[in-house]
Amino acid sequence: MEPTLEQVIEIIQENFGPYRKPIDGNSRVEEDLHICGDDGIDLLEACEQAFTISFDTEDNSFRNRFSLAEDEYLFTGEGLDLFGICRFVDWLRGIPKPVIRDVTVGKLHRVIVEAVREQNRIERI
Repeated sequence: MEPTLEQVIEIIQENFGPYRKPIDGNSRVEEDLHICGDDGIDLLEACEQAFTISFDTEDNSFRNRFSLAEDEYLFTGEGLDLFGICRFVDWLRGIPKPVIRDVTVGKLHRVIVEAVREQNRIERI
């Protein structure tokens, strides 16, 4: 049985508590739910554990599942960069500013469904 959007929302609420606004498929994980950095990693790990899947497999990479380019990430870091010093040093070294692709709960659900289907195919073989 494939996971439902409601099950994904339930995992978010169990791990990060209730939200003032209702969560739906269009809710953005970072912008709307304020899940970033290590909390974002914790969310992905909770989903992997709940649905017995892995986002990064031999057949499909994490970056491919979430359609991330080389300089794109799902979550911003939680570090503190006073006065932008670290960003300035990266600029001097020619390191481009990372692009954050804020995933929606609906996209996360679709990726989980895809991973569950892949896992089921592997188990049948």
